[in-house]
Amino acid sequence: MKANAGSLTYNMSLPGTGVPADVDFGGLKFLRNSCPNGLQPQVLTEAEGDYLRLCVQKDAYLAATDGEPSERDRCELRDSKVKLGTAGEYSFDLRIEKPFPIVDARLVVAQIKAPYYDGDGGSPLFALRFERGNYFATVEHLYETKDVEFKDGKEISKYLTSFDGRSCSTGSARAFDHHFFGNSIADAKELQIRAIFATNGLPLPDFVEEQFSLCTSGVKVEAYEDLPQTPYEWHRFRLCVAPTKVKDYAGIVELYVSKPNGSESRLVARATGEFGHRGYEDPEHNTGPIPSEAYQYFKVGPYRDKVRLWGSDPVAIHVRNISRRAWPEGERFHSQAVMV
Repeated sequence: MKANAGSLTYNMSLPGTGVPADVDFGGLKFLRNSCPNGLQPQVLTEAEGDYLRLCVQKDAYLAATDGEPSERDRCELRDSKVKLGTAGEYSFDLRIEKPFPIVDARLVVAQIKAPYYDGDGGSPLFALRFERGNYFATVEHLYETKDVEFKDGKEISKYLTSFDGRSCSTGSARAFDHHFFGNSIADAKELQIRAIFATNGLPLPDFVEEQFSLCTSGVKVEAYEDLPQTPYEWHRFRLCVAPTKVKDYAGIVELYVSKPNGSESRLVARATGEFGHRGYEDPEHNTGPIPSEAYQYFKVGPYRDKVRLWGSDPVAIHVRNISRRAWPEGERFHSQAVMV
């Protein structure tokens, strides 16, 4: 079934694939020129039915001119953009293909993109990652110059404190600060703080531990369950997002996991904070995207930095049963108008 015209709803379909080309999977598209070193998606069959193999590999496709080919490898499906703040529920079955390289480098397998400075965003609002053989999830909250005091050549944040090596205080989450403030609106900048959303309960890789050296009170994370410790088996993920709809008001993200056999889905984590940069209605005071031009969208598939650590082995995931629909609970959260 393909996407319903004018509707938030879609359900993935699996057409035949072959020669290098764009492919429409029913609400999700593979854009050949935007996936450097991504193999053409493969529809494969096993006893439980069909699934899609999404794979990147060194020098697998060198003709791409979009998708940052000098810096990234990716083999992604992406859906149509919707207005930032749209409350949506994204569901998909996922497993990691064995063997899988275990290296000190980031890999994103599913994400929600939204603007934080310009219309194309920056780092993902939500990211499901697979790093050194373990699932790991993050969220990103907005971080602006109004959130800091510049004093004696230092930046004093109202959100950030040092991580003491044990835990963050109540109401704070472990964080990685990768923001950059330019001198003017026209300058390049990153207006984001990344926070740990969920782990599989095992120790984080050393390189991740080093990155997350802070705590942030800019996002509230409630942890309930661990992510799966069996990534090479099928799991069903249900991601519910209602990003910031009005500037300076909170959005919400929830992640659920179950086995694909119909077992009850478990709430893994919930986060609230200013997710995405909606921008002010008054252009005199706006530092972000014009509100009517701010969008969000979903992507699934391996995305990695082009680094030698990966070697020449394939990096692949399997996906099936991807769908999107409205999330009424997210709209109800928006109606409460929680300021940040």
